[in-house]
Amino acid sequence: MMCRHLLPLLPHLRRRLAGLLLLLTCLLASPVTSTARPVNIGVVMDGPWQGNQAILEMFQAEINDLLGAEFHTRFPQTALLTADWSQQGVHRNIDRLLADDSIDMILALGLLAGQDLARRGPLPKPCLAPLTVDRAAQQLPASNGSSGVFNFNYIATTSPLLRDLRLFRELVPFQHLAILVHRPYHEAIPEITRNLKRQLAETSVSLSVIPVNGAVEAALAALPEETEAVYITPLLLAEESFRQLIAGLSARGLPSFSYLGYEEVCKGVLAGAAPATDFARLARRTALNMQRILLGENAASLPATTSLEDRLAINMATARAIGFSPAWNILNEAEQLFAEPLTATRRWSLDTVVKEAEAVNLDLAAADRKVAAGREDIRKARAGLLPHLELSATGSLIDQDRAAASFGTQAEQSLSASLELRQNLYSESTWANLDIQKQQQQARQEERRQLRLDVIQEAASAYLDVLRTKTLQTVQRNNLRVTRSNLELARTRREIGFSSPAEVYRWESQLARDRRALIDADVARTRAKLALNRILQRPLEENFTTSEQGLDDPVLLVSDPRLFAQLATPAAFARFRDFMVAQGLKASPELQRLDAAIAARRRARLAARRSFWVPDLSLQAGITHMLDETGEGVESPFSRLKGLLPVNIPEADDTSWNVGIRLSLPLFSGGTRFADLVQAERQVEGLELERKALAARTEQRIRSALHNSRASYTGIRLSREGSEAAARNLELVTDAYSRGVVSILELLDAQNADLVAEQAAANAVYDFLLDLMAVQRAIGQFDFFLGADDRENWFRHLEQFLQQATLPE
Repeated sequence: MMCRHLLPLLPHLRRRLAGLLLLLTCLLASPVTSTARPVNIGVVMDGPWQGNQAILEMFQAEINDLLGAEFHTRFPQTALLTADWSQQGVHRNIDRLLADDSIDMILALGLLAGQDLARRGPLPKPCLAPLTVDRAAQQLPASNGSSGVFNFNYIATTSPLLRDLRLFRELVPFQHLAILVHRPYHEAIPEITRNLKRQLAETSVSLSVIPVNGAVEAALAALPEETEAVYITPLLLAEESFRQLIAGLSARGLPSFSYLGYEEVCKGVLAGAAPATDFARLARRTALNMQRILLGENAASLPATTSLEDRLAINMATARAIGFSPAWNILNEAEQLFAEPLTATRRWSLDTVVKEAEAVNLDLAAADRKVAAGREDIRKARAGLLPHLELSATGSLIDQDRAAASFGTQAEQSLSASLELRQNLYSESTWANLDIQKQQQQARQEERRQLRLDVIQEAASAYLDVLRTKTLQTVQRNNLRVTRSNLELARTRREIGFSSPAEVYRWESQLARDRRALIDADVARTRAKLALNRILQRPLEENFTTSEQGLDDPVLLVSDPRLFAQLATPAAFARFRDFMVAQGLKASPELQRLDAAIAARRRARLAARRSFWVPDLSLQAGITHMLDETGEGVESPFSRLKGLLPVNIPEADDTSWNVGIRLSLPLFSGGTRFADLVQAERQVEGLELERKALAARTEQRIRSALHNSRASYTGIRLSREGSEAAARNLELVTDAYSRGVVSILELLDAQNADLVAEQAAANAVYDFLLDLMAVQRAIGQFDFFLGADDRENWFRHLEQFLQQATLPE
């Protein structure tokens, strides 16, 4: 069983063993003090172009970094040859380097140069051609995944052109396509466009080939009227000319797709599938192949194929400019550049979100009204201690005979006005009611503060959830790209005989599952945005943009280096927890609300006790003036006898007044006062017990939140390390899978491990920030509302607390 499993590894092991033996021989034959073996590398480029130098430097850097420890790689200036965009010029330059005995290796950094090498057959020295377009279309030599040509190695994918056009048709259904090609390439390798035209004809798509040689106006004018889409191959245009080309295509409303992918999408092409790292990946792969050749392997046996990495990118600004809206399934999988919609006028950050939520929250607005109404209860209670002045008018009508019999004391018809004054000199129940209402108002204010803290935490959590779902959507999109790449790799393995069709079907099944996972991630992000808009009282479907939230945000106290020392050791963290508990118990609105309720009940208990022996004392005064009297009873019968009687009978005038003081003390009220006292005492006892329980829960909440935040903070570093390790492992397993060394199950395991690790790394920061919000809610203080002076005061209090604290035993 062991031998059977090792059989696929034997060719690879033989090559490695030969390389090691060669290296060992060189070491034994050389003095210990010898320098690295010099290697002169010649380079051939197709023709002058402003991008040549950047590509050359990238390859030189990768080769020097990898081979520098073993070999002294040199790129002689006389061996850096640039042709004139002709096949003859390229051929002459390659002949020159092949004939130069000082050149050990040739690197073809051009499509024409690589094609020339591929057509020569066995070569006298190692030659590498990393830049190709399409292995099948170029009819490059192939044998079991390698070139099979002595001293020749190239790096190519099976059919990137067909891959691009398949993705392009999924994005934009078209029937007539125009392809822009660099004229020298088209003339030197006409098989590429001929093969492409034949394959597209099978799908009822007509193809127009437009050769471009720097004249952008001519290329635009040559586009047929029926053109529905444009595919752009490497045109090697100057930057200004390329911008002119993109502007011309956009003016005609034509969607475009770039062979070079991401970099040209950034410049205005509608879409592309090649990632920005393609050239760097090719340079690294070229350096590795050079190393293997220098260690003794034949270039003819080195892998000549590489996997396609689908990383569809869409320039949304270009899409809007040409009036194009991609389908949902395309948008879910693609990387959207300049995706900020024009209607998204709002940009939120963590601190602006919480402040906006506080300003617009309807529950807080209702609580404000409740607090405002409570202030009137205090005024009403205080009114019982202030003078009451009442003005009244009284009109009366009585029967005539009764008025006549009243001897002038009560007129048949009368109208009088009165002014009455009442003033409590002392009333225990009134004073108690005022004190109780003040405490109840304090409780309402603390209830409002508690609600405010809940609203802030809810808003912060909703915003962080938006950022989290956005990041996880990106992770799922990246994972889908990896699956697409592995599917293409499986297809390549099937073509060269490394695997069966079952592996391709397995990757197609995995691709379907990953697509579904990406859709779920997109829906989760949409739900998070709806929730945030609801909290902010915005239209639920309103678009907005977000600012990424990091731990270095100065609005957070955790960004201050002075806080790091409190997390450094268990002892320091224990003292810090004690400080946070002290701060939290002092600032907790729940506890302060209960304190207000306890104070109110204690005042009610005091009033109940005093009701047994403290009387109420009040002052009453009044004045009444008779305004009018008519009918019988107006005059007293004694008024007619005035002067006839030996004595004068006094008569009252029209104005009367009175002043009185009232002292009252209930002696017995059926046991009500005693019941009130007992009830108040039990209420106080119950609230005090409730406060003790709440204080314990609050302390537990603070300490638990702090422990959670410490764990999640540590988890950020660990999850990042795990993600990096999983990514490196996936890279190694993918490379081994491409060489037929490992099975599909091992690659699937590595990819799943990478996905889980990347999700954990993405979640880690947001987990900590959510735990941080929980800590701040527990202590009743959010960093967003602290000014510079408040922050300094907070750290000063922390320092004072730590100076007074004793180390735990």
